[in-house]
Order: sequence, then C-alpha cells, then structure tokens
Amino acid sequence: MRLAIALCLSLLPFATAPALAQSADSTTAVQRWKRTGVLSLDVTQGSFSDNWAGGDNGSFVWVANLNSTAEKQFGPRFNLQNRLELAYGQTAQQVQQANSTKRVWQTPDKTTDRILFESTGRFTTGSWAEPYAGLRLDSQFRDESYAPVAILDFNPVKLKESAGMIRVFMKTADREAVSRLGVGARQTIGRSINAVTLATEHFTSSDGGLEWQTNVTQPLFGSKVVYKGELLIFQALIYSQATALNDYVAKLRTGDATQPADPHAENVADFWKAPDVNFQNTFTTHITRYLGVNLFVQWVYDKFDNAANVNPSQNLDVLSPEVSKNIRKSGQFKETLALNFKFSIF
Repeated sequence: MRLAIALCLSLLPFATAPALAQSADSTTAVQRWKRTGVLSLDVTQGSFSDNWAGGDNGSFVWVANLNSTAEKQFGPRFNLQNRLELAYGQTAQQVQQANSTKRVWQTPDKTTDRILFESTGRFTTGSWAEPYAGLRLDSQFRDESYAPVAILDFNPVKLKESAGMIRVFMKTADREAVSRLGVGARQTIGRSINAVTLATEHFTSSDGGLEWQTNVTQPLFGSKVVYKGELLIFQALIYSQATALNDYVAKLRTGDATQPADPHAENVADFWKAPDVNFQNTFTTHITRYLGVNLFVQWVYDKFDNAANVNPSQNLDVLSPEVSKNIRKSGQFKETLALNFKFSIF
C-alpha cells in the first residue's frame, strides 16, 4: 500500500501539469509547470558473414530511454521539481556453432535496466542554502540475478526519504549546478529465491544516515556537447539487519547441519557501514535534430547491497549465496558509447 501511494503521488505532477498551469492565477507568483520529456534509442550493431576469418563475432545492442522532468514554483516560497528516468536495453551476440562455420544469434541478455523517480521540494527562502525535502524511488523492470531459476519483475524496490539543506549554485535554461546535504532514511522491499526450496520469499530492510548529492548540467565546446553528472553518496549509520549479519558471521564460524564451520570466515557484518557512492556521467552531442552520439560512464561503490534477505532463521546453505551475491568489495564500472535517436515529447 505504501509503495502504491508513493507511485501515485510521484506520477501526479506529470499527469496534472496542464490543468494546474491553466488554473494558475496570473496575478500571483505561481508559475506554470515547466516540463521536459525526451524519448531516445541507443543502438550499436555489428555482424560478420559465416566465412569471416579471425574468429570475430557480431553483436547488437539497444537501449531505450525516457527522461522527463516537471518543475513548478508554488508562490514565492516553495519549488517542486520531479524527475523520472526509465531505461531498458539488451545485447544479442552472434556466435559460431560447434562443428560448423555458420554463425547464429543467441538469445538477448539484459544490459540496462533502470527505474528512477525523484521528487525534491525546496523552500525558496533566498538564503545561501535553503531547506529541502526529497523522495526517491529506485527499481528495475526485471531482476535476473536468480536466473535461470526465476525472473522477478520490479525487484527490489528501494525508497529513500531525505531532508536537509540545498544550495543552487547556478540555474538557467541549459545550465544547472545544485548540491545538497542532509539526512535520509531508506527502505528496501524485495523478494529472493530460496537456493534450496526455490521458493520466492519476501523481505524488507531499512537503514538511515547522511546523504550528499550534487547534480550538474553543463554545455561544453560551444554547446556542441551537453554534460550531465550526478554524484550521490550515502553514509549509513543504522541498519535494521545489523544484528542478523552478526548472527550470520557467528553461524559461519560455528557451522550448522548444512555447512561445516569456518573459524576464519571473513567478518562481513560491518560491510554495510561503508559509504555507498554512485557517480554517473553522460556526454551527448547532436549530429542532427534527432540523431546524436551518447557516452555514458558510471562508477558505483556499494560494498554491501542492503537488498539482501538475511533472515537469521535460514540455514547457511540458503544464507551464504544470498549474502555473497550482495557483497562487492571493489567499485563497479560501466561505460556505453552508442548512436542516439532522440525525440522530444514536450
């Protein structure tokens, strides 16, 4: 119920923007909704004939994106800005059949999957830094981390509520630099697949701490290239499953009926205390009105993903793979360069 209410509230500004704009009284400081919406398709393709020498294989990569914003100034003292980002893409690989010179295309694999909604209310006091309150939702269309056993739709769902102070360094029609510092609470609503029974299990977890987020939009090289960057750092101070992780490490070192004892098992109970970092960079250049080139670079550091079902009542043969798949000791890097077909819907 809480998720449904949040989704309805998040999409309300996009659906009601025209009506609200028309009812605004021109004698007040209330402005119309300022909306942007861009649909785009990134495509990379290569293929080879059956007799091509050298062992090369073709590939086809596609990513569909929707980026939309809706912003409104409610009187002189409150600004509401909403952002919706959807992305999904796949990669198909051309491989050579065994004992044959013929090349065939494999079933496509998912390469991009993102659902993001963020709403930020800013109290425009005119001071150097202004109070803000924010809501963020992160998810994906298809969770394939348990494949081939099962594919879970819209899993996990992560919510974050935050509040603090925000500083707008620059804001024009094509440029923006905004940074904020505050406290935040995060909730994860997820499902997992039991490694033994293969049953779907539901779980929730939550944590709280400090957040720092900076967003920059900046034209480069005489506006031939547009750069968009987002740096998000979250330092968790409390975690609802901290005791469960401690119990898991203790169970690893003593063992149970399904797994022998490991006295030297690594202490992963404190991994959740490491800061989460998400640094995204997008460079876009336009060849024509509808055609461009898009470079996306992302670096993520999430030592322990709290979207893990660490129910201490489970045996080690279930807990161990579930915890292990959510531990990433080093940073994760992603880069894509693609031809971009773009169409504005607002």
